[in-house]
Amino acid sequence: MSDSEITAVTQPAVATPGVDLLGPVFLSYRVSDGSARALKLAWALRATGVPVWHDETDLPPGDTTRRLEEALAAGLSGAVLVVTPDIERSDVVRNVELPALLSLERDSGFTLAIASVIQSRGEPLQLDFGAPERLLGQPTGTLQRFKQYRLFEDDDVESLAQLMVLQRMAMHARLGRDPLVINLQTRGEPRAAVHGTGLVVRTRLPSAGYRAPPTDIWAPMAAFLALLPELVAKSGASRVVIRGGAHLSVAFALGAALPLTSGWPLTVTDRSGDWGPEVDGAAMPLIDVERTLDQRRRILAVAIDLVPGPPPMDTFESHLAARTTSYAASLRISLGEDRMISAESAVATATELSRRVRNAAAKCHTNRVSLFLRVPFPLALHLGRMLNTLTVELFEWEDGAVPPVYVPTVTVASGRGASPITEIATGT
Repeated sequence: MSDSEITAVTQPAVATPGVDLLGPVFLSYRVSDGSARALKLAWALRATGVPVWHDETDLPPGDTTRRLEEALAAGLSGAVLVVTPDIERSDVVRNVELPALLSLERDSGFTLAIASVIQSRGEPLQLDFGAPERLLGQPTGTLQRFKQYRLFEDDDVESLAQLMVLQRMAMHARLGRDPLVINLQTRGEPRAAVHGTGLVVRTRLPSAGYRAPPTDIWAPMAAFLALLPELVAKSGASRVVIRGGAHLSVAFALGAALPLTSGWPLTVTDRSGDWGPEVDGAAMPLIDVERTLDQRRRILAVAIDLVPGPPPMDTFESHLAARTTSYAASLRISLGEDRMISAESAVATATELSRRVRNAAAKCHTNRVSLFLRVPFPLALHLGRMLNTLTVELFEWEDGAVPPVYVPTVTVASGRGASPITEIATGT
């Protein structure tokens, strides 16, 4: 993917009020016919690690001018002007937002992209490149000097989001930031006010009353994880730090996108410390129980529970009972001591867990594992890095159902030169 497709940054950015090289991207659009496309674009950007100022979810209440002023005061890294037929009726875009964005664009660190749905009358599926200036009453040459992007299909939205995040990583490298910090959250409301962070990844929330991630987060997540090694390389950083929190299946998949063989040291930071190679603690004592189920099968069911105290119910055993002919064997691994796993022991514990899972899979003559996790978020991520030679179907515990059940989410397999997410389960 060529950086030249977005306005190139050829000189170090001059400090300009309103410009923050690692700030959010502002979405400018006409609500009447651009709202749906802007919302899709907002989520596509968030899924690739670009924070967004989007009036439906991010901007504080108040008059439009004030809201834009607050976004500019916080600092923006770029903007996308979404051009739809009704934009010609928007005094706000023409007289407030566009002049401010054109002023910011004078800073070489600010990325302004134009995404249009206006097709050329003589050439279907081709852009009408004169439409933005014509609809917004701009002098010739004001907007045509910018690269224009199609916004016809969902794939167009994803492509633009990927170009914007690549530009963001170019700015990260220009600033000389190290490490690359990834702020990940799959359970919290998205907010644009995360500044100075390399990648800010947000997904749609679970449905009301449910715990598992919704199915529609996985396609954009798969695209992001396919791109992630390139993003890390382009960032100029020598190591990666993960902050935030996420569903364990998301954490595992992210780890699988950056396996140990990738060579990048990775640390997960939370309030209990740094879960990574910087510390060298001993593995936690573990207890495992193996059971043969149906030797005609070639899938190993693995439950790893490293949370002190018993779970609310034995959902794993219920799952096995309901699928008696699905698995060759089961492996349950739990703590040998009733205490919380420590950050210092994370890498050593993950290493020992991966060894036991591989050994159990080898006994079944398989590389296919169904994985059920009840572990701290950082440990799930490190396990994803280490189980890269296995094909792993991930499950999430769902108590929105009665009784609670494990639901399949995605299948993950590393080392294939593409996204580690190879299959998305339906109905999650």
